[in-house]
Amino acid sequence: MAVYSSYDVVVFDMEDALIDQGFSLTAAISRAVDTYLTELLGIKAEGGPVFTPDDVRIFTNNHFFDTDTDVVNALLTAALNYMSVELFEDDFPNHDGRDLLDAIKATGKLTDSLGDIAKNLRMNEYTKLLRQRGGGKRGFGRLGYMRNQWMILAEGHILMDNLVRRIFAEVYLGRELFFKEFNRERQFYDGPGVIDLEQSWIEVGALASLRKRCSFAVVTNRTQAEAQFVLSNLGIDKLFDAIVSQDAMGIGMADQEEVSWIRDLGVGAVVEADYSTRVAEAIERVRAQAGLEQILRVAYVGDCTRENRGINTLKERYRMTAIGTVFGRDHLAAAAQREKGADIVVHDPGQLVRALSERPRMRSSEYM
Repeated sequence: MAVYSSYDVVVFDMEDALIDQGFSLTAAISRAVDTYLTELLGIKAEGGPVFTPDDVRIFTNNHFFDTDTDVVNALLTAALNYMSVELFEDDFPNHDGRDLLDAIKATGKLTDSLGDIAKNLRMNEYTKLLRQRGGGKRGFGRLGYMRNQWMILAEGHILMDNLVRRIFAEVYLGRELFFKEFNRERQFYDGPGVIDLEQSWIEVGALASLRKRCSFAVVTNRTQAEAQFVLSNLGIDKLFDAIVSQDAMGIGMADQEEVSWIRDLGVGAVVEADYSTRVAEAIERVRAQAGLEQILRVAYVGDCTRENRGINTLKERYRMTAIGTVFGRDHLAAAAQREKGADIVVHDPGQLVRALSERPRMRSSEYM
């Protein structure tokens, strides 16, 4: 049976294996729902939130959505559907976009408070409705008519009519990082960004100790500025030789002016490199910086079950050990990791530290 040699580089998926977003994202979704209702529709803030972070966690555990803004959209739909007042779009001719929401707010007819909406929610009914139509994103797209849903502006560019995405970004990023990302001041939320709540899965001292043995790289779905901000905020940015973000286009890091231009057009997702290309870029950048000619001995740490990750292709290209992370999940999740190519499965950060500290085990090992 094969036994792996030690690693030259460890590539972490930032969201799966390095940064704990468990509270930050649920808090951001909770606050984004309340901010949309109060700032754009004039709902009174008393008695909020409509959904606590725990409510959001339960909902997202039961229903899969592609993005956090999709979750905000789904929860806003529930909140508006169970509001005591129903308004009709036909009563607001010649209005659209933000102007439409201003017209709704000006009527003063939405008299519910956040607390009233929370009391009127029937989430068991709403969840059942989603499941009957396929659950999560699929079920949401098949809901059909929902009361007051037309008040939700969730399409288009973030700096134009996509106010769901705009508010989520303002809540999540905070003033400084929002301005850095979009060259705009925030409009709707003036509190601190919940991104400051994020923590490292691995204790900083343990991470620094591991770094003495090999090079580190990060692959992330965040922008370069956001990823750098989080790592710096936690005091671990200097530990990483390469940070490959969603801004990467598969030919090295994109020029920042070009990235800003693409983002302003709202078409950034079209040109982003796929996931396996970004992992390969992280490996190649570390190799170039270290002046290594031979193929590196690589450990990849992340969720191997996510679609379109190309883990097995990367394993063929590099001497790569795939370490699947199932932090806080059960053995069924571990089995799914192995089916998708994980050689080692870890259930908590302590097991991950041991897996990276010890001589790598055989394929399909599980740290207990």
